Amino acid sequence: MAASERDLLETALDELEFPRVLEAIARHCVSDAGSERMLQLRPTMDAVVLRADLDRVSEVLDLIAMGETIPYDRMSDVRGLLSRTRIEGNFLSAPDMLKVLEALQTSRNLKSFFRERHARCEQVLTFCEPLVEDRVLEKHITDAIDDTGNVRDNASRELLNIRREIHELSARLRIRLQRMLKKFGEEELLQEDFITQRDGRFVLPLRVETKRSVEGIIHGVSASGQTVFMEPAETYEMNNDLAILNGREQREIIRILTTITSEVGAVSYGIESAVAVLTELDTILARARFALDHGGIKPVIVDDEEIELTNVHHPILAINAKRTRDVVIPLSVRFDATTRGILISGPNAGGKTVAMKAIGLTMSMAMSGIFPLGMCSMRPRRITTAIGDHQSIESNLSTFSSQIIRLRDVLSHCDGNALVLIDEICAGTDPAEGGALAAGILDSLIERGACFVVTTHQSSLKQYALTRSSITNASLEFDDQKMQPTFRFLYGVPGNSYAFHLAKAVGLPDIVIERATGYLGDRHGELEKSINAMQQFRTEAEAAHRAAAEEHAKAERLRKDYEERLAAVKQKRSSVVEDAREEAREILRKANALVENTIREVREQQKSAAEIKREFEAGKIDQTSEASVVSSPHPEVGDRTALSPGATVTVRGTSSSGTIISIDEKSKTAMIDVNGIKFKVPLDQLERGGQPAPKERRREASVVDHLKLDSSTSLDLRGMRADEGLRALEDFINDGILGTLTHATIIHGKGTGAMRKVVHEYLHEHPQIKSWRIGTIHEGGDGITVVEFR
Repeated sequence: MAASERDLLETALDELEFPRVLEAIARHCVSDAGSERMLQLRPTMDAVVLRADLDRVSEVLDLIAMGETIPYDRMSDVRGLLSRTRIEGNFLSAPDMLKVLEALQTSRNLKSFFRERHARCEQVLTFCEPLVEDRVLEKHITDAIDDTGNVRDNASRELLNIRREIHELSARLRIRLQRMLKKFGEEELLQEDFITQRDGRFVLPLRVETKRSVEGIIHGVSASGQTVFMEPAETYEMNNDLAILNGREQREIIRILTTITSEVGAVSYGIESAVAVLTELDTILARARFALDHGGIKPVIVDDEEIELTNVHHPILAINAKRTRDVVIPLSVRFDATTRGILISGPNAGGKTVAMKAIGLTMSMAMSGIFPLGMCSMRPRRITTAIGDHQSIESNLSTFSSQIIRLRDVLSHCDGNALVLIDEICAGTDPAEGGALAAGILDSLIERGACFVVTTHQSSLKQYALTRSSITNASLEFDDQKMQPTFRFLYGVPGNSYAFHLAKAVGLPDIVIERATGYLGDRHGELEKSINAMQQFRTEAEAAHRAAAEEHAKAERLRKDYEERLAAVKQKRSSVVEDAREEAREILRKANALVENTIREVREQQKSAAEIKREFEAGKIDQTSEASVVSSPHPEVGDRTALSPGATVTVRGTSSSGTIISIDEKSKTAMIDVNGIKFKVPLDQLERGGQPAPKERRREASVVDHLKLDSSTSLDLRGMRADEGLRALEDFINDGILGTLTHATIIHGKGTGAMRKVVHEYLHEHPQIKSWRIGTIHEGGDGITVVEFR
């Protein structure tokens, strides 16, 4: 009897070890129902449903990754409780009612949470629509039952009155028993000095030999037999009354719970729907947390024939590797309209079956709404397998016959939507017949449009795959130097089995290997060599590709770095230019203000023309100095070194511009021509730039505004007041600068020393004064000051 599609799918999932993946994800669930649902998850063929499910997982994953705390940390399974609420007259216990309350609160909180984030979780919010929000029912439960699962005293007026009576009666009973306890203690009748209860009745612990000394009822004996628990006759009535009150209390509690249970039963179907959503939502959260923990990537569900898996990891190996810190080698495969099958060959224990299972598990996870551990693009496929040895003595099945029966069933349900995974196809029979049978099966799979992955050691099948354009060879790399597999998947290249190498490695005698090689024949050897050469070429090509990729990445990083630097320089340049413009505008504004102030003072004040001119010149020097700083805010060494004959320069601190005639490197001076007048200036007093005046105006300008060729080298301040002397000193120093003096003498006299002090303070602050000193005795002593200009 042929297996059904459902049976084949379940068999395939078991052979792929899909349940182990589900168990790993189920550990992320917060409820038993969610964990149970997770273990039942199966691949779906409905692309629309699958895309919506993956979108929900993706939205939740994004919320968790952004640090959101989703209010869903636990929930009890209340499905059975809800069924009981629909039975008339039935009631839930107070602890069970709290479980229902927990489901109601979780439902309300989650719905509110996703509603507030609707822009980021549209699919989840739609999915959560059936969640209930019943605050009235929640309030009725919380009003009646406290957090410890007990019915509250104020759940009803009747219950409050009953418990008050119980409390009062118990207090009176205890007082009476205390008196009896004291009395029996004095009579040495007691075994222990305390009051206790048996069967809800207050009793006293008496020694067994004194039990007849007190009239009453024995309600129990201790384990040692030395103590009897006696209810004294004196307290019969009070204990009876207490028992009656306890009965009334229980009846009232049942009445309250029955009322609330009836309320729950009225909306139980709605709560049940909400619980179903909560259960599914638990699996969505678990899948999102699993993807976040293991680097899962959302698969792309397409409508065409193409299947592309890029750098996918075997999920079970990856889960274990996270604990053992081993490295799992990823693989990449691709199916399209022309490539329908992959034939994997290679050494024993080299990872062929693991690679095939990784492909099957990745696609099963994607179709179950689970993010695979690698990039996956595909449309839903019906997965069937023939993996493992299913020989059975009871069923009279050999390895070969059991696989053939499975392949028969697979072919009976095979079409263009199928993905068939076959491990060691037709390996359990004569190699020649088995190879031919395998080729016939693969032809049938291609004819029906199915995709397939097949592993084999048969050389005839490798040759067969090389002749079929719809089948791609693949292999697992083997390091023939270390004689061990590397588990690296080589797409497009067949692999050798290395049977003789492995046999030798495990100690099979050399003579056996030598004889076996002789039987193998030259043709097989040539095939093995050809495959080795292909693998070598493939390895070299991949190494070259990786090197080129690294160089490309390095070049890209450099390009990006230089682009960022260039952008920064441009930005800085724009900023500097803008700052300079702003400062220039400020200088112009101040200059205009200076002119306007001067004009106004001429009109409004009674200052002399000489005084106004002096103030104007002082302001002009300030503005010129400031403009000089702005025009060359950061003098560089290059400006000095660029000074050469013919260059236009400006004397620092003045507006005089001229042309360099010659440079004396020894004295560090330059002969310059300013408006036809030649004189020497220290190099460090020159700055490049400036606009020499037109020839027609040079002579006039040179006499009036700039050079003071008749500058005096001596100034006599004697007889002047301090303010007069200071103004004269300013004029004298300015003329000396314009006259390019190197030294000058200021006569201030000895007197009280006030004028000398004014002169020295002024010279100390002046930027163009290099140094000054008191005159020597023959120069005039401390009555004069000798000044050295810069």
